[in-house]
Amino acid sequence: MNAQYHQQIAEMVFAQRSYLFFKADAVIYHPGHFPELNQQIAELYLNEGFEKIYLPNVYNKFLEAVEYDYHVARLAELGIPSEVIFPIEGQYQNGNDVVKSAVTNLPANEQNILLAGKAFFCRRFLILAALHGREDCVFDVYPLIDHRDIHRNNWALTEKGRNRVINEMMVIQEIINGSRRTNSVMN
Repeated sequence: MNAQYHQQIAEMVFAQRSYLFFKADAVIYHPGHFPELNQQIAELYLNEGFEKIYLPNVYNKFLEAVEYDYHVARLAELGIPSEVIFPIEGQYQNGNDVVKSAVTNLPANEQNILLAGKAFFCRRFLILAALHGREDCVFDVYPLIDHRDIHRNNWALTEKGRNRVINEMMVIQEIINGSRRTNSVMN
């Protein structure tokens, strides 16, 4: 298989940070059950700062806890003041619903939004935010690497990496197809 095949898929799935603003008004953080990501968010806070951070307020079966409750204490221990940490409220069926709820409920004064999640999730994160967010919002991504170490340069080397990335492509396709159906009904 030609190396360009893997490179093209990586371009479609792995979004990179574009540095579209100096400081985020808010960070929407999707850690899931990977507490090691908290260190990377704490470093972002210490190096760049941000006004608020939002975490899913959803039960995670792997953590056996609500993600917000689980991660807020750890983030505070790492130096992020608890008064800037807020839950993403709403009813969710999946991670896509969490993102939709987060961006549709942003206060009007929060316009520069950094989306922090696993590296292979960032393209989907960006597409969902752009699809459901306000017109005046600027979205950028902050790719994180969990203990599985799946990133744009090595995803094709392991079965776990290939499975995660191919799954992301399928989910992104479903989002695009769903938005296309919605737009054709509105037109």
